[in-house]
Amino acid sequence: MNVSAQSRPRFRHFLLQSCLLSFSLLGWLLFKPTGWRRYLQDISPNLPPDFALSDLQTIHWQSTHLWQLLLAGHVIWAIWVSLITISMVSLFTNTTDALFLSGAYAYFFTLIGGLIGSLSVSVIFGITIGIIGGIALSLTVGLYNETVFSMAENIAIVVMLNVSEESIQIPQGTLQAWMTILLAVFTASLAASIMQNITITPYRHSQQRQIGSVVIGVIISSGAIYFIIQFISTLAQGAAKLLENGGVFSFVYDSLISLMFGIAIFLIWILQTLRIGQGLLLGFLVSTLLILSTLPLNQFEDQNSLSLIIKGVHDGIENGLLYTLLFAFPYALAKRIANPWAGLVAGIFSSAGMYIAFVVILKTQSLELTLRFLLLAFLIGISFPAWISLLIYPFVSAWNLILYRLEELRAPDAPSLLPLHSAFWDERQRLPLYGLESYLVMLAERKPAETEQAIYALSQTPQKWAAQEAQIELDARRLEQCQTVAAISKAHKHLAAGELSSPVSALLRSLSRISRDTEAALLQESTYNQRLALDAVEERLDGLLRELTRSTEPYALRFRPIAEQWRQQLSDYGRALGEAVESRQEISNPYIIGIPLTEHQEIFVGRGDVSEQIERLLLDNRCPPLLLYGQRRTGKTSLLNNLGRLLPSTIIPLFVDLQGPASLAKNYEGFLYNISRAMLSSAKRHREIQLPALNREILRDDPFTYFDEWLDTIEQSLESQQTILLTLDEFSALEHVFAKNLLDEASVLGMFRHIIQHRPRFKLLLSGSHTIDEFERWASYLINVRIVHLSYLQASEALKLIEQPVQGFALRYEYNASQRVMEVTRCHPALIQLLCAEIVTLKNRQHIHERRLATLENVDAAIPSALQHGRFFFADIENNQVSHIGAEILHRLAECGEGAILTTEELAKPYTLEVFTPALQNLLQRELLEPLGKGYRFQVEMVRRWFCG
Repeated sequence: MNVSAQSRPRFRHFLLQSCLLSFSLLGWLLFKPTGWRRYLQDISPNLPPDFALSDLQTIHWQSTHLWQLLLAGHVIWAIWVSLITISMVSLFTNTTDALFLSGAYAYFFTLIGGLIGSLSVSVIFGITIGIIGGIALSLTVGLYNETVFSMAENIAIVVMLNVSEESIQIPQGTLQAWMTILLAVFTASLAASIMQNITITPYRHSQQRQIGSVVIGVIISSGAIYFIIQFISTLAQGAAKLLENGGVFSFVYDSLISLMFGIAIFLIWILQTLRIGQGLLLGFLVSTLLILSTLPLNQFEDQNSLSLIIKGVHDGIENGLLYTLLFAFPYALAKRIANPWAGLVAGIFSSAGMYIAFVVILKTQSLELTLRFLLLAFLIGISFPAWISLLIYPFVSAWNLILYRLEELRAPDAPSLLPLHSAFWDERQRLPLYGLESYLVMLAERKPAETEQAIYALSQTPQKWAAQEAQIELDARRLEQCQTVAAISKAHKHLAAGELSSPVSALLRSLSRISRDTEAALLQESTYNQRLALDAVEERLDGLLRELTRSTEPYALRFRPIAEQWRQQLSDYGRALGEAVESRQEISNPYIIGIPLTEHQEIFVGRGDVSEQIERLLLDNRCPPLLLYGQRRTGKTSLLNNLGRLLPSTIIPLFVDLQGPASLAKNYEGFLYNISRAMLSSAKRHREIQLPALNREILRDDPFTYFDEWLDTIEQSLESQQTILLTLDEFSALEHVFAKNLLDEASVLGMFRHIIQHRPRFKLLLSGSHTIDEFERWASYLINVRIVHLSYLQASEALKLIEQPVQGFALRYEYNASQRVMEVTRCHPALIQLLCAEIVTLKNRQHIHERRLATLENVDAAIPSALQHGRFFFADIENNQVSHIGAEILHRLAECGEGAILTTEELAKPYTLEVFTPALQNLLQRELLEPLGKGYRFQVEMVRRWFCG
């Protein structure tokens, strides 16, 4: 008793959920395919949207969600269709006979036709054919109070039977039969259209194969139907001669018709699943069901309500089977050969052909008129997504406007009405839903998180224009709210520039870059570098303002005041920085730690000997590829950034950072496109030259060929004396790309080799902290590489960096102080900047009277903080550049004190020569140790102090 009492509420809850699901199903099929696909995830994550019941495995049938779907889509919707039919028929007639007949017919047509469609075609098709066909075809039954094409009386006779025309029982209204045929074609086409639109599985068969499968499906299925009917008709004629009793003959005849349906079900199941035993069982069950529905028909001589209900049950089952099987047989055949879409077309054509045969034999209308209207019915059904959107557009527009007005009147903390907007339940609507962008902007002020989710959801739908417009306006409002330079520096974190396919995307990217540059400027530790970086940002904003003034784009007017506001804020902030420095008489700190110097930074000094060597080598037409080799942080990238002002104007340096986007590409298309972008940017920056752009789209088919053709166009655009210097910084980054198998080593390096050998106007300059010897297998591609060694600064260059890094530098050095800086850094450019930056910081903390002169004591006092501040530089040496044995050697030598020298034997203790020798060679190659006399010492005192600490 307790179990039963507990199960009843659960069953009622299950039944209530199924009733609600039935309405959701109709909405999903007609308007929201994603709802259907999401529900299928509860049954099985791998279940395709167009699955049929014949596709299911045992595990699927264990899902409660599947049974709920079948209950809602077939049983409950059969009830709704029956009630809808009765209601609509009652509007036109008061005859209870018509209500009984049409109600019973509608229920069983929807139930049986839908189930057979779900079994043989797809559940989408079955539910749609059951609902739409059940309503459309049942109305003709109710309006005429007569079943059209009752199989037991007409169909087998109509289609190619050798029976006299007088024996054909034509329905009371031939127009009724004709209209029913048109509705059948319309229903099948509409169901096929809905099924195809919900399906997202790509079909890869060729167009010829799909067309061929349609033709084969129509021909074979028509022939099979013909032979089945001929077989049944032969048996029927034999039975008519043997049986004199009309009632007995009628039962035998109905049984033969039931057998025909069973055979058809059996053949379809074999085509779908290749499971013969299940096909025989299913065919037997269908035949038995139809025979059982036939038995009561002969028990009533007079027509009454009960007899009409029984007739409606029988004819509903029979015609549900008829209309579905006429479609399913050619569908299954064409699908087996090609794909479901070919099956849908074959099913429509084949069933339409059978209906045309009915019309010809029944002589209800002329063949020409029938063909025209059948084509019209087909086109209306197959184009359902287009015309339904157009039909309901005025109504959903009015509905959306009402929602918008109601939302304006609601309290800000009240639940939003946005989910009721048609954009979220009508995914097929491709016409723009005007006002949606304003709705999103209004809601963003109240519920930003919910609006962000809504914008993301809409960006995947035909209404993405509204999401884009709303996002642009929200971005504009956020940018307007940046009232301080700090706020400007954080603005890029909220911009959607990369997500928009609009002319405003480029504008938002510019503002995003300006915001990032502002953030980088504020991260500069010295006021001088902040002001320098902010000056560059102001220049970019000035350029953007000029572009916005000239622009005719609709967004220029919206964003120009924002750019002007930013420009004013940056200008005021820079002026305030300058005034603060002046008032405190601080020494501006121009030194830049940890990032390469650009061509715009005055602090870059020297390297004239290296640039002269590069220039001399480039003048030789036979110049091999160059390798700019030097240890980390010796200024390789800074030199490459400044080659434009160090080399003659006839040499065009094109800088490509291989640690940037190029090495992050997932394929050749992205790799070559990112290289081209860097080349274009560098030509513009160094020489104000606009090289021809490379279209990314053309790289997809044959990337290397099109990239090579693009290089041809670059050469053609050059003047006669101009030479391209393609500089590839951090070329060793390619090693990681090759190791991940993202790019093929032979293809990429082979391309560079081809450039070296066949393009004399292209010179190749590689840069890195690894020599080609460390990548031996690359040697066959980069033949005869000429190494350009970049080491420490010359003494005069180092002294200039210390005492006069920029014009008007306020700090003076005693002779011993500047010599001490050169001594402990070994004129290493990064270490000079690191130590001198700490000296400036130290001096700014002193009294004004002591601030402007750096002494030897100041230098020594700044070294510990420089070591701490530059710990990542030194830790990289210990952790990434030397082996464990090498680090132990450095620690032991460092403990011996400044300038200490240890012999080979002293350093080698307690290691074997096999272990010690490669470790020592690595330390020498890394320029950490240097030989002196019979021993070795640290090259750089500051490096020694790190390993000593």
